[in-house]
Amino acid sequence: MSQSFHRPFYTRNTTQPKKKEKEHLVAAQRIVEENEQAARKLAALLSIPGVGPITALTLLALSRKYADANRSQIVALAGFDPIQIQSGTSVHGKSRISKRGNREVRKRLFEATLSAARYNPSIRSIYRRLKEVGKPEKVARIAAARKLLLITHAVYTTGVLYRDPTEKEG
Repeated sequence: MSQSFHRPFYTRNTTQPKKKEKEHLVAAQRIVEENEQAARKLAALLSIPGVGPITALTLLALSRKYADANRSQIVALAGFDPIQIQSGTSVHGKSRISKRGNREVRKRLFEATLSAARYNPSIRSIYRRLKEVGKPEKVARIAAARKLLLITHAVYTTGVLYRDPTEKEG
């Protein structure tokens, strides 16, 4: 009998996707490295605290596909644009994000805010401010994810490495 037969079922099924994900990540990075401009943009995105290789590659693909998009268009493409539910003068629902955009981008940014809220001072300040005024965890993370998307868009369009705006130049 093969040795994999004796491993528990959940171990066999969880190690295989992780291996495939790593292979895909390496292949994507190899493709990006072949294009000098894309490699510079990827390096700039990776300079942002809280943005890892998977998030950076996802955002690089979005930014390259919609290269001429402005800030509000990028937010809408990711589905972070707010919508107001209203019918006439008496029915007013809660504002929500539209979720009309790319689900993968939204998912990657939402996950990236976990580390960005710890290591990125710009994201940390907005996240803490919203939590201190009593906003739910999900609302604070969505706002932080939107802010992270805007930072990555600015870094991508300028091509300049991220620098914390609160740091003094010197």
